[in-house]
Amino acid sequence: VPPPLRSLLPNEEYIPMRDLFTSPAVSFAYERGWRQGFAAAGFPGIDAEYQLVKEYFEPNTATSSDSTVVVDMSCATGLMTRRLAQSGDYNRVIGCDYSESMLYEARKRINQAGLTKAKLGRTQLDLVRLDVAQISMQDESVDALHAGAAMHCWPDVQAGLNEIYRVLRPGGRYFASTFLSEYFQTLQAAEREEITAQMQAFQYFESTDKLKEMLLKAGFEEDKVTVDVLGRACVIMKCEK
Repeated sequence: VPPPLRSLLPNEEYIPMRDLFTSPAVSFAYERGWRQGFAAAGFPGIDAEYQLVKEYFEPNTATSSDSTVVVDMSCATGLMTRRLAQSGDYNRVIGCDYSESMLYEARKRINQAGLTKAKLGRTQLDLVRLDVAQISMQDESVDALHAGAAMHCWPDVQAGLNEIYRVLRPGGRYFASTFLSEYFQTLQAAEREEITAQMQAFQYFESTDKLKEMLLKAGFEEDKVTVDVLGRACVIMKCEK
């Protein structure tokens, strides 16, 4: 059932992990304070995060063919997508998200920034609606893939990682950030609310070991995976296929 129709169906319950980010209200709020609040967990801010991504992707994309493809998975309102496209470092940048309302906000912000074909030059910028657990891209077709503050929102994390590994080219790089569970647990405690499994809006990653285990299960080799923690609970993952 399409998300816009779910609220009209009296017998279907609201499921946060599925429905939260399809809400136009959340999409509207994302760059108006929501995303900035991640600093409390240790996220360095989108400009600093972009520099980390750019530096990690650079060795791979600099030696790639003249058709470099970079994907911003779960792109939300296009915070990172816009920066990747404006850099001029890639031939194609694809922002992907499951939420139509997020993509609507992303398109609006791209237009407001004046990111026309003429301004972007050699970089083709596309926005695509898809499910990370079923990426509609060919095997080994992507040079680098970013998923910022995203994995905790995926209903099936392992399926998403499996798909990311599949679409990356040999030598392709994956850069991701997410939260450790203690961040969400602290928020719940502050609000004095007990969240049932059904009402849980995010995946709870108890440790970096658990995240690394899933990355290895997806196919990445141990010596090509690093998992670090910034601040209290911001996890940064870097993987090479």
